[in-house]
Amino acid sequence: MSTLLKRMVLIRILLLPFSIALYLSLSITIAHAQLKTSQQSGTVGFSGQHAGMDFEGKFERWQATLVLPPEDNPNITATFYMSSAKTGDSIYDSTLPEFDWFDVENHPLGKFVSTKIAVTEEGYQVTGDLTLKDITKPVSFMLTDNDEKLSASFDINRLAYQIGLESDPDAEWVSKTISISMLINK
Repeated sequence: MSTLLKRMVLIRILLLPFSIALYLSLSITIAHAQLKTSQQSGTVGFSGQHAGMDFEGKFERWQATLVLPPEDNPNITATFYMSSAKTGDSIYDSTLPEFDWFDVENHPLGKFVSTKIAVTEEGYQVTGDLTLKDITKPVSFMLTDNDEKLSASFDINRLAYQIGLESDPDAEWVSKTISISMLINK
């Protein structure tokens, strides 16, 4: 075998692991740019106060699709099954589906649809529309990316969505501000 041929074979052998590593790293990056997720790989929670005491809960059924930059047309869409909201307190859990609160009979789904996603040092600045009880309001939040998970939190005014409007319109019992949080494992 000639010296030139030996060198070419050696270069190919040396470049093969590098090529495989490059391919795998690009595949992982692309996989993170488009992500379908649900309650199996993350949590969507809510929290507030009732009678001066903190409470928290989560949606046990939800799904989301995240197409993040650098992909073309970045967007986030999420659907929350309102009847799946659970706090672990039987009184709260039996009240949430009722007409005055989530009205799951007439409004079984909550939705979020992004309108803008911008890249930041921490992750993504997301603006979009949150729809609860067929009322749509704009929200904005930072979607933090720490390579293993995505997380976000933002506050809503429950009265703006007519949640508990009849039984507690002055927010004397249940806080007007409800925090929404999300954690997605990649």
